[in-house]
Amino acid sequence: MSAKEISLIEEITKLTEERYQIIGSQHHKDRDCHFYVETKWSYGYPPKFFVTHDGYILRDVYEEFDTYEEALQGLKKVLEESIEEEKKY
Repeated sequence: MSAKEISLIEEITKLTEERYQIIGSQHHKDRDCHFYVETKWSYGYPPKFFVTHDGYILRDVYEEFDTYEEALQGLKKVLEESIEEEKKY
């Protein structure tokens, strides 16, 4: 794992904590607190990476990326946008 990926993971971890603090006082289900970076391997092709989330508060997320680092950056963006949106309420 690269230093950039480790840094992104640390940032994402902080963002998930911040998001939980914001939605924690609201009515929410457990699945609102989980985000995933999944890897898809297909015969003879490079892997694809997917950021997914299946919650009630935030829209469903299913975004495809070519690299793990890009997926982490995508997840960070999703969390940042979600936090900003929740702060409005």
